Amino acid sequence: MPIWLMPLMIPIEFISNILVRPVSLSLRLFANMFAGHILLLVFVTGGEYMILHSGSIALGGVGIVTLLMGLAIAGLELFVQCIQAYIFVVLTAQYIGSAISDEH
Repeated sequence: MPIWLMPLMIPIEFISNILVRPVSLSLRLFANMFAGHILLLVFVTGGEYMILHSGSIALGGVGIVTLLMGLAIAGLELFVQCIQAYIFVVLTAQYIGSAISDEH
């Protein structure tokens, strides 16, 4: 690399490796967790409302099905969290490996 490019490349590499990559990993993990929790909240509160406050036997049955779907969503959320944790670890290891490689 030419020496005159060093003042431009050093800040770009610093911002890319130190700021952008950890923030992108954290935002990915947060967004997946937040979406799962919101979906779980909708199913559980909807089922609770249909069972306790609807005043209809048919909606009470739908509320029970909704609560069971909430349990299924909780299992799916646990699965997604395990996958996201694995992706987080693999990408972090790859980022660290590329930062300490011989090219740098």
